[in-house]
Amino acid sequence: MCTSFPRRLTLAFASFSFVSVALATTVPYTESFTADAANWREGTGAANAAWSAAGGADGGGFVSSTYNFVGDVPGNTPIFLRGHDAYGSSGLAFVGDWLADGVTEFSAYVRHNAPVPLNYFVRFAKPSNFPAAIGVEFVPVMPNVWTRIDIAIYDGNPEFVNFETSDFNTIFSGIGKLQLGVNVPGELAGADSPYTFDFDLISIVPEPAAGLAIPALAMFAVRRRR
Repeated sequence: MCTSFPRRLTLAFASFSFVSVALATTVPYTESFTADAANWREGTGAANAAWSAAGGADGGGFVSSTYNFVGDVPGNTPIFLRGHDAYGSSGLAFVGDWLADGVTEFSAYVRHNAPVPLNYFVRFAKPSNFPAAIGVEFVPVMPNVWTRIDIAIYDGNPEFVNFETSDFNTIFSGIGKLQLGVNVPGELAGADSPYTFDFDLISIVPEPAAGLAIPALAMFAVRRRR
């Protein structure tokens, strides 16, 4: 992983809005994209992510975005999926005080068709889009297979590589935006080819992984063990 990742990531985000968090988070909650994109948007935030009715991690719906790395250098941190309060993503189920509402783990199933393994990150942001906590999945995701990434929500988790001049309690006491992307490896930097990034079963739970047990996924996804 590029050692400059936290610094670069802090500079990579636009699309600001100033919406106060006054809602209770829905816990537990899983966005399975059963009927549509649930107002989750692609990386630029200009339009909803592409939705497919079948073929997701559980066999059902999922969302996708495409990205071309032609303008990137190693260590860039493009975002491919945005769930924002301003968009009404998932009916605002993820918006609120994660600490008071007992959120202890975030997870999502991801898939990509890039030719190399990729490290995913999640940016957990305040409604104003700054500051945010940057959580990195340190285990690279292999191409062309549904894989679960997860970030445990607790102060001191080493997966949080940056708090953008703030701190854990300040950020997670009022979450308004979720943004998922990857750290650009040297092999893809400048590559002039579009790749597809798929997302499904985006979840928050009130207790560790037991709350996410979905036996049927064994047929469709790879569960990586640390």
